[in-house]
Amino acid sequence: MNVLILASALAGFGALCLSMERHARQVFGSVPGPVRRLAAAILGWSLLLFSLAGALRHYETSIGITVWLGVLTLAATAVGLLLAYASRSILYLVPGMLALSAVGAWLS
Repeated sequence: MNVLILASALAGFGALCLSMERHARQVFGSVPGPVRRLAAAILGWSLLLFSLAGALRHYETSIGITVWLGVLTLAATAVGLLLAYASRSILYLVPGMLALSAVGAWLS
C-alpha cells in the first residue's frame, strides 16, 4: 500500500510541475497550451487526493494523514531533485508512476 501512496504522490507532483509554465518550459522546451496545463493541474491534484484516500484507507485517520504528509515530503523532494538534475526524466516519471498506481489500486 505504501508503494501505491508513493507512486500516486510522485505522479501527482510530476503532473503539477508540468502544469506550471516555468517547469513545462524546462522539461518540454516550450510552454504547452493552457488546456494542457489545466488538465495536468487537475490530474495532479486528483492524484494527490487519491494518495490521501489510499493512506486513510490503509491506516487510521491520524496515522494515515501523518504517513501521507511524510510521503508528500519524499515525493516533492524527489520531483524537485529530478527537475534540478534530470528534468527530461519527468516525462517518464509521470506515466510510469500513474501506471504503477493504477495497477496497485486494481490489486488492492
